[in-house]
Amino acid sequence: MGTNQNPKETQKNSFGPSSAKAYLDPHYWDERFSNEEHYEWFKDYSHFRHLIQAHIKPNSSVLELGCGNSQLSEELYKDGITEITCIDLSAVAVEKMQKRLALKGYNEIKVLEADMLDLPFSNECFDVVIEKGTMDVLFVDSGDPWNPRPETVNKVMAMLEDAHRVLKPDGIFISISFGQPHFRRPLFDSPKFTWSVEWNTFGDAFHYFFYVLKKVFLTRNSTDHKGICLSFSL
Repeated sequence: MGTNQNPKETQKNSFGPSSAKAYLDPHYWDERFSNEEHYEWFKDYSHFRHLIQAHIKPNSSVLELGCGNSQLSEELYKDGITEITCIDLSAVAVEKMQKRLALKGYNEIKVLEADMLDLPFSNECFDVVIEKGTMDVLFVDSGDPWNPRPETVNKVMAMLEDAHRVLKPDGIFISISFGQPHFRRPLFDSPKFTWSVEWNTFGDAFHYFFYVLKKVFLTRNSTDHKGICLSFSL
């Protein structure tokens, strides 16, 4: 569990597709989640728990992007962080996650079907937005990593813009990634954003990157609401 390195290294995962491009196909994920109960991309919680605890307080409101069938939300809950909303584009993943959490009695965790490129939440309503390996999926067909395809950049920027939008002032976006800083910083440092950027690494022989992007002041427009924060119920 939790030993997979990179979405492109499909042979290490028994559910991996024949081509990395399949990771961009929603049907692949529905089929995979129908047959797979749990999988952790980029190590499990125990490997980066010390980094999480340094940045997330028990009273933080947390949004997890692309929860899939990860146990990240459950581990956060067991550490006392109970105001958690998880989203995934796969209806199969959402339904199975809802059932799994209900069986364990974690009824406070909300799980919603939603697109991370168009979040259905109002501005400035989460203290923390976190993703683990989800953004990396957008890069599987990016071409030259030094000069990724425009369509890849557009999707990544849409994800980052919405994460930035829903964060409260002084909120943080945590990205747990395979992508090295020299590839991620040009996107994170866009003038569209008002966050500072720092990172740590974890792992043994192979290192993963734990990015912390802190929103240091208010966005320019805090009235363009797209939804109501935490308005959904199971």
